Amino acid sequence: MNCPETFISTDAIEPALRDEYWREVTRPFCETSRISAADTATLEGSMRLRHLGGLTLGSTTFNAQRYKRDKPTIARSGLDHYLVHVLTAGSIHGDFDGRNLVAAPGGICIIDLARPYECKVDAGERLAMTIPRAGIDKLLGQRDVHGFVLPAGQPMTRMLVDYLCGFHAVAGQLSASEDIAAQDALVTLLSAGLSNAAPIQDEPKSLLGQALRARVLAYIDNHLSDPALGPDLLTQRFRVSRAHLYRIFSDLGGVTHTIKTRRLDAAYARLVDARNSTRPVNQAAADAGFRDMRRFRKAFLLRFGVTPEDAREWGSAVLPPVGGNNVLSRHFAAHSPTLRAA
Repeated sequence: MNCPETFISTDAIEPALRDEYWREVTRPFCETSRISAADTATLEGSMRLRHLGGLTLGSTTFNAQRYKRDKPTIARSGLDHYLVHVLTAGSIHGDFDGRNLVAAPGGICIIDLARPYECKVDAGERLAMTIPRAGIDKLLGQRDVHGFVLPAGQPMTRMLVDYLCGFHAVAGQLSASEDIAAQDALVTLLSAGLSNAAPIQDEPKSLLGQALRARVLAYIDNHLSDPALGPDLLTQRFRVSRAHLYRIFSDLGGVTHTIKTRRLDAAYARLVDARNSTRPVNQAAADAGFRDMRRFRKAFLLRFGVTPEDAREWGSAVLPPVGGNNVLSRHFAAHSPTLRAA
């Protein structure tokens, strides 16, 4: 299967424009800034990318940089993937939603793109890929892999690095069936490497509690616009006591908090979707279950750091979200001067 390669480099950009260009290139993942304060310093980097089914494979080089992925970036990007880095050269230091990360060359770093992080990197090189969440979560369960590092030199890390490097080397040369098999093997190997090392997230201890919370969350997501959605409705719908409902949501901040945050996230997603650019802000709020606009604006600003109007303005400047790797392939193609066949 001949899969085209997208090549991006700041070398093709005028020095005065490189900072903004590289910020735009990396914007689906993070806000990028310089570490060096020198007047002549610019952001520098290059990427070689292929999009294979559900995966995006890439190799990237860069100078010393600082990255920040916050709640607005997460909501705006629409990515529900893990980002896997093989550190070929250079290190990573940062805070990944409360986890202190230090990754050295030869290691593998896992980033959950649904969660925030801030880090700085030395000048270096990475092999990177985005992997849809569903495949890994199905094998791992509720393990917290955000900012988790498989250290260099360990047997499983070495085997994974060899496989990932080999996958990158032959990407685009495999048949469709071989490509699917290789992707499945990658997810299985990566999950095996993480399953014995990554900590388990806080969750209901019993299997019944986990299953009930999953069902309640699905119900909440499908009924956000219902003004009656709340603890009383949920206890009646699922025939559980209020105390039991609170208990299975305690590690998420409570059931009322969970409903509120999911409503806010849904409103944000509607506002940044360019297809909704003509819909009033109060309609997006109502669709997500908010009736009091004053409270909605206050909660929205607190969660995302921007007003609903600012979020909609951002949305009008980007392509409509069509999901995962389609977004990435279109974004990177738009910033590449050439597309080269493998």
